[in-house]
Amino acid sequence: MLTQAFADAIVAAEKIVRDAPHVRSEQDVAEGLDYLAGSIRAALASAWGYEKDFPLFIRSATPYTKVGLDKPGTLYFSARIRDDAEYVVTGRRGATADLSFQILNGNYTPAEVPDSLNAFDDREIDINPDGTFELRFGPPQPGAGKNYFGLGPGAAMLLVREVWSDWTARPGTIAIHRVDRLGTAPEPIDEAKLAKRFAAAGKSLVGQLRTFLQFPEWFYLKLPVNTMTEPRLTPGGLATEYASAGHY
Repeated sequence: MLTQAFADAIVAAEKIVRDAPHVRSEQDVAEGLDYLAGSIRAALASAWGYEKDFPLFIRSATPYTKVGLDKPGTLYFSARIRDDAEYVVTGRRGATADLSFQILNGNYTPAEVPDSLNAFDDREIDINPDGTFELRFGPPQPGAGKNYFGLGPGAAMLLVREVWSDWTARPGTIAIHRVDRLGTAPEPIDEAKLAKRFAAAGKSLVGQLRTFLQFPEWFYLKLPVNTMTEPRLTPGGLATEYASAGHY
């Protein structure tokens, strides 16, 4: 069956949830399975958005599809990119509190956290009086202009964050295309490609669960109980965000 790899991954993911070391009650399991449902949605969206030649922004975390480390006041949009291609990002600045961009060299995995190759917010770009903007990302080009950003070696993802302080504020818009693919279309879909996407979704699903079970160990379980770390700028160069960690 074409979907068998994904079906097997869902079974494996449920076992990870049920066997998680912090599970103490039936309520813990139920909340874990609810998280699993959101993770399944996110894994499918990611697999169908994994197109570096014809990229699109997907909602990698929403108020109803949680991932891990995502913040309740932030909406996340991610697109897959290549470090040897040029991309144009267009949009309109909304009325949200913050709008930031970050280039990563990979994914979060159970073994490592991806490096941030560049990070900046809307204060560093030129925005038109009507709120529209156009950014270009591609191989480094000295003197290319304020709204051009070089892609470092290994650049694999463009992550955009809208940070909200008022959920009634006007949202922004954002879109992306690869310059040399404009006016063309992807190859027709077939069963072989679909099988790869379902397999990728399954791998992403299991990997995400294992990754975020590792995060407490990486970031705060080795700290003394009932203490908080000194607030500091969030790693990755996010200029408007400070973070502190602890456990009790």
